[in-house]
Amino acid sequence: QIKDLRATFLSLDENGDGLLTLQEMKEGLEKSGLKEIPPDLKQIMENVDSDGNGVIDYTEFLAATLDQRSYLQEGVCWAAFRIFDLDGNGKISKDELRQVLGNGDVQDMVGGKEGIEDLIKSIDKNGDGEIDFEEFMAMMRGNGLGDDVDTV
Repeated sequence: QIKDLRATFLSLDENGDGLLTLQEMKEGLEKSGLKEIPPDLKQIMENVDSDGNGVIDYTEFLAATLDQRSYLQEGVCWAAFRIFDLDGNGKISKDELRQVLGNGDVQDMVGGKEGIEDLIKSIDKNGDGEIDFEEFMAMMRGNGLGDDVDTV
Protein backbone atom coordinates (compact mmCIF):
# COMPACT_ATOMS: atom_id res chain seq x y z
CA GLN A 1 0.00 0.00 0.00
CA ILE A 2 2.70 2.49 1.00
CA LYS A 3 4.88 1.33 -1.90
CA ASP A 4 2.05 2.30 -4.30
CA LEU A 5 1.67 5.68 -2.62
CA ARG A 6 5.42 6.30 -2.87
CA ALA A 7 5.31 5.51 -6.58
CA THR A 8 2.40 7.92 -6.99
CA PHE A 9 4.26 10.64 -5.09
CA LEU A 10 7.41 10.15 -7.16
CA SER A 11 5.45 10.26 -10.41
CA LEU A 12 3.87 13.57 -9.36
CA ASP A 13 7.22 15.05 -8.25
CA GLU A 14 8.37 16.18 -11.72
CA ASN A 15 11.62 17.84 -10.65
CA GLY A 16 12.55 15.17 -8.10
CA ASP A 17 13.04 17.57 -5.20
CA GLY A 18 10.82 15.56 -2.83
CA LEU A 19 8.16 18.28 -2.75
CA LEU A 20 4.91 18.66 -4.66
CA THR A 21 3.95 22.10 -5.88
CA LEU A 22 0.48 23.19 -6.98
CA GLN A 23 1.72 23.09 -10.59
CA GLU A 24 3.04 19.53 -10.23
CA MET A 25 -0.27 18.43 -8.73
CA LYS A 26 -2.22 20.02 -11.60
CA GLU A 27 0.03 18.41 -14.21
CA GLY A 28 -0.18 15.03 -12.46
CA LEU A 29 -3.97 15.17 -12.37
CA GLU A 30 -4.07 16.09 -16.06
CA LYS A 31 -1.69 13.22 -16.96
CA SER A 32 -3.86 10.79 -15.02
CA GLY A 33 -6.74 11.66 -17.33
CA LEU A 34 -8.71 13.95 -15.05
CA LYS A 35 -10.45 16.34 -17.41
CA GLU A 36 -11.47 18.94 -14.83
CA ILE A 37 -9.03 20.04 -12.17
CA PRO A 38 -10.93 20.69 -8.92
CA PRO A 39 -11.34 24.45 -8.53
CA ASP A 40 -10.42 24.15 -4.85
CA LEU A 41 -7.16 22.26 -5.50
CA LYS A 42 -5.14 25.13 -4.00
CA GLN A 43 -7.29 24.99 -0.84
CA ILE A 44 -6.96 21.20 -0.67
CA MET A 45 -3.18 21.52 -0.89
CA GLU A 46 -3.14 24.18 1.82
CA ASN A 47 -5.11 21.84 4.08
CA VAL A 48 -2.66 18.99 3.44
CA ASP A 49 0.37 21.28 3.86
CA SER A 50 0.64 20.89 7.63
CA ASP A 51 3.84 22.89 8.03
CA GLY A 52 2.55 25.76 5.84
CA ASN A 53 5.60 25.96 3.57
CA GLY A 54 3.49 26.03 0.39
CA VAL A 55 4.43 22.57 -0.89
CA ILE A 56 3.50 18.99 0.00
CA ASP A 57 6.32 16.79 1.24
CA TYR A 58 6.19 12.99 1.24
CA THR A 59 5.11 12.77 4.89
CA GLU A 60 2.21 15.18 4.35
CA PHE A 61 1.20 13.29 1.19
CA LEU A 62 1.25 9.96 3.03
CA ALA A 63 -0.71 11.32 6.00
CA ALA A 64 -3.39 12.78 3.72
CA THR A 65 -3.82 9.70 1.54
CA LEU A 66 -3.75 7.18 4.39
CA ASP A 67 -6.20 9.34 6.35
CA GLN A 68 -8.53 9.34 3.33
CA ARG A 69 -8.39 5.54 3.10
CA SER A 70 -9.23 5.38 6.79
CA TYR A 71 -12.33 7.54 6.20
CA LEU A 72 -13.41 5.26 3.36
CA GLN A 73 -13.02 2.16 5.51
CA GLU A 74 -14.98 3.84 8.28
CA GLY A 75 -17.75 4.61 5.76
CA VAL A 76 -18.01 0.94 4.86
CA CYS A 77 -18.15 0.02 8.55
CA TRP A 78 -20.84 2.64 9.15
CA ALA A 79 -22.96 1.06 6.40
CA ALA A 80 -22.50 -2.36 8.05
CA PHE A 81 -23.32 -0.90 11.48
CA ARG A 82 -26.61 0.52 10.18
CA ILE A 83 -27.69 -2.95 9.04
CA PHE A 84 -27.63 -4.06 12.69
CA ASP A 85 -28.93 -0.77 14.16
CA LEU A 86 -32.54 -1.44 13.13
CA ASP A 87 -34.14 1.46 15.03
CA GLY A 88 -31.44 3.93 13.96
CA ASN A 89 -30.62 5.10 17.49
CA GLY A 90 -26.85 4.68 17.04
CA LYS A 91 -26.60 1.53 19.15
CA ILE A 92 -26.99 -2.19 18.48
CA SER A 93 -29.09 -3.90 21.15
CA LYS A 94 -29.25 -7.62 21.94
CA ASP A 95 -32.69 -7.76 20.30
CA GLU A 96 -31.43 -6.08 17.12
CA LEU A 97 -28.49 -8.46 16.97
CA ARG A 98 -30.84 -11.41 17.46
CA GLN A 99 -33.16 -10.15 14.70
CA VAL A 100 -30.35 -9.64 12.20
CA LEU A 101 -28.67 -12.91 13.15
CA GLY A 102 -32.09 -14.59 13.38
CA ASN A 103 -31.22 -17.17 10.77
CA GLY A 104 -30.77 -20.44 12.67
CA ASP A 105 -27.51 -21.29 10.91
CA VAL A 106 -26.00 -17.92 11.86
CA GLN A 107 -27.21 -18.21 15.46
CA ASP A 108 -25.68 -21.68 15.69
CA MET A 109 -22.35 -20.24 14.51
CA VAL A 110 -22.29 -17.67 17.35
CA GLY A 111 -23.53 -20.14 19.96
CA GLY A 112 -27.25 -19.38 20.08
CA LYS A 113 -28.75 -16.76 22.43
CA GLU A 114 -25.95 -17.19 24.96
CA GLY A 115 -23.40 -16.66 22.21
CA ILE A 116 -25.08 -13.39 21.19
CA GLU A 117 -24.97 -12.19 24.81
CA ASP A 118 -21.30 -13.19 25.09
CA LEU A 119 -20.58 -11.41 21.81
CA ILE A 120 -22.19 -8.20 23.07
CA LYS A 121 -20.35 -8.42 26.41
CA SER A 122 -16.99 -8.82 24.67
CA ILE A 123 -17.57 -5.78 22.42
CA ASP A 124 -19.51 -3.54 24.85
CA LYS A 125 -16.64 -1.65 26.50
CA ASN A 126 -18.77 0.93 28.35
CA GLY A 127 -21.03 -1.75 29.85
CA ASP A 128 -24.37 -0.30 28.76
CA GLY A 129 -25.52 -3.59 27.21
CA GLU A 130 -25.42 -2.22 23.66
CA ILE A 131 -22.80 -1.73 20.96
CA ASP A 132 -22.24 1.85 19.81
CA PHE A 133 -20.37 2.76 16.63
CA GLU A 134 -17.06 3.37 18.43
CA GLU A 135 -17.22 -0.11 19.98
CA PHE A 136 -18.24 -1.57 16.60
CA MET A 137 -15.22 0.08 14.93
CA ALA A 138 -12.89 -1.22 17.66
CA MET A 139 -14.25 -4.72 17.00
CA MET A 140 -13.80 -4.34 13.22
CA ARG A 141 -10.22 -3.12 13.69
CA GLY A 142 -9.51 -5.87 16.21
CA ASN A 143 -8.81 -3.43 19.08
CA GLY A 144 -9.57 -4.26 22.67
CA LEU A 145 -11.47 -7.51 22.19
CA GLY A 146 -11.43 -10.54 24.39
CA ASP A 147 -9.38 -13.52 23.26
CA ASP A 148 -12.50 -15.54 22.52
CA VAL A 149 -13.81 -13.32 19.70
CA ASP A 150 -12.66 -13.61 16.11
CA THR A 151 -12.16 -10.29 14.34
CA VAL A 152 -13.13 -9.44 10.79
